[in-house]
Amino acid sequence: MDSHPLEITVVGRGQATYTPERCTVSLVVRTDGRSAEAAAEPAHRLVKELTGLIDPLFNETSGPIDTWALDQVRHSRRRPFNQDGEQLPYVYQAVATIEVQFSQIDVIDAFVYAVSALDGVDVGRFDWALTEQSALEKTRFVRTLAVQDAVEKAEVYAQSVGRTAITARAIADPGLLGVAAATHSDYALASRAYVGGADDGFELKPQDIVIHAEVHARFSAS
Repeated sequence: MDSHPLEITVVGRGQATYTPERCTVSLVVRTDGRSAEAAAEPAHRLVKELTGLIDPLFNETSGPIDTWALDQVRHSRRRPFNQDGEQLPYVYQAVATIEVQFSQIDVIDAFVYAVSALDGVDVGRFDWALTEQSALEKTRFVRTLAVQDAVEKAEVYAQSVGRTAITARAIADPGLLGVAAATHSDYALASRAYVGGADDGFELKPQDIVIHAEVHARFSAS
């Protein structure tokens, strides 16, 4: 048998799925009118109503809403055309965006249901996430899985050609050993979706968060 060490280069992958721990809900207030005042008044009223729904739930320390932010009401105007190509009078619009971050997932359904009853308020995207500390810990775990996968691959390759021992020579992030890197990110955000309407309520469907990790490793086998 050849006594020279055999070089083995492998890609190790790890993946784990987790339940989201927090969510940021985006709300958009949008109202139209034949004058700037006619568009602005209902927009400011809706912002006040939304604030009334948010404030009782807001607690920076314990939640269920621990952060929220209101973008200022923005005003614009446009002149639409009718089906004959004639330009119509100005239509004025007022728009405001509110971002609401929940640290308790179980209250979002009721909040979204209440918000959806307000004419002129659109429920936008749902950004699901782990807490910062949890994401760090779970990413570390998944990276360990990726290294273990690389070791197991190298052992199988070595044994298949009659080698009995492997020694790690290099472990690197994707691309640093001259191996093409994968395109997915370490931290894959969940889908952002809800179904339902004002009549039948909402059923929030947060999909789990999937964390990926990939390492490139080089071993010698003897």
